Amino acid sequence: MDRWTRRSFMAAGLCLGGCARFGRPPLGALYRPTRAHTGQPPLVLIPGAFGSSLRDRRSDQEVWPGSSTRLLTSDYRGLEVGIDPATLEPRAGDIEAYDLFEQGFGRDFYGHLLRTLEQIGGYVRCLAGAPPPVDRRNYYVYPYDFRLDNVRAARGLHELIEQIRADYDDPRLAVDMLAHSNGGLLARYYARYGTADLPESGPFAPTGAGGKSIRRLLLVGTPNLGTMQPVLSLLRGEQMGLRKVPPDVIATWASGAQMMPHPALPWLLDVFGRPLDYDLFDIGTWRSLGWSVFDPEITERTVSRHGGGAEGQRHYGLLCEFLAKHLERGRRFMESLTVPAPGVEPRASVFGGDCELTLARMVAERVEGRLLARDRVDDIAAPVAGVDYERLMFEPGDLVVTRSSLLGRRSLNVAAPRAELESLQVAHSVFLCERHQRLTGNPSFQDNLLNALLSVDAA
Repeated sequence: MDRWTRRSFMAAGLCLGGCARFGRPPLGALYRPTRAHTGQPPLVLIPGAFGSSLRDRRSDQEVWPGSSTRLLTSDYRGLEVGIDPATLEPRAGDIEAYDLFEQGFGRDFYGHLLRTLEQIGGYVRCLAGAPPPVDRRNYYVYPYDFRLDNVRAARGLHELIEQIRADYDDPRLAVDMLAHSNGGLLARYYARYGTADLPESGPFAPTGAGGKSIRRLLLVGTPNLGTMQPVLSLLRGEQMGLRKVPPDVIATWASGAQMMPHPALPWLLDVFGRPLDYDLFDIGTWRSLGWSVFDPEITERTVSRHGGGAEGQRHYGLLCEFLAKHLERGRRFMESLTVPAPGVEPRASVFGGDCELTLARMVAERVEGRLLARDRVDDIAAPVAGVDYERLMFEPGDLVVTRSSLLGRRSLNVAAPRAELESLQVAHSVFLCERHQRLTGNPSFQDNLLNALLSVDAA
């Protein structure tokens, strides 16, 4: 058993022992007495990728997540609905994000969090465009189409906040914002740039246009310096239930590249543990390595699924062009969040996990003339003696986001002075022994969240 897995196991054992002795935090006793104090501004909740329910406006059919059977057995090609086959860009108005994905795969996504906000925190869910309840704590949900560009989602967030201001008849109202995972990235972009688009080249100019609308920014499991998860999804697909969303479907999602590891960070090592000079955001890298849609098997399957022959080849060519465009846009998006901009975005309260081995870098191993991506130490066929692959490939995290990315730090050493790229201003941080998708349902997280939202000292 490796040392971090052993440490995670021990931490889990300690947690279980603690739970047996101390139980769950008494949230009711702690926070129900605060219900008489209703001065908090409205709360806006932003989910992560896969956290919004999507439906086809034309047929009113749910595209994601759909029925329990579909969740477990689908090939998820329905997630291509609303994509223009001539450009692979979304058709305006076809798909609507209309709610949070609360439960699925036999586990909780956001259901526990919503119940805690309502039953313990005294929050009431509101709909934009309707008068909010008076003298109550109110919250709004911002579902968005997680397949699309985060800048587009940030513009939708602006529209929601402006509508909330109109509903409150307060054009200067500032909201509290709770954002999970990718939701935190689009929230930070909005705080820095408002509705402005990414410049294709040249310097960034953070204006703080959206930051004026945010009183408190609370980030949960947000990959502030990116995550390897979308890289793995492009390589092998995204596991959902018993099936996978195929790599060629993932390649049509503009948001994926906007969550990848920052372009200045090493992401690929050779078997000696040395960084390899491959640009993650350059389509040439993927083509030269024969990875993702350039893997011959995936290429053949993609062409076949889209009519074969000339028609299938046409789709495949569009797919490669689309991926190239959005890889480059992903580079610019990640860089836009690390430009030094003191005072432009609110200091964030950061919550996340740091008890699990979390992939930070892959190893490329040459086998029969091809470089194969290894994301598990045990998969390295010919390891080099003396190379500590575990230390080089993994960092503490929540299985998706490393602790260092959560904090927006290049180093695990939090005592080191902030370096280049480390522009995230953290007001305070809370670490849990919890996995990424379960963070929002964790009772200790909810305890700290309610304290951050409702405490006078936190104002």
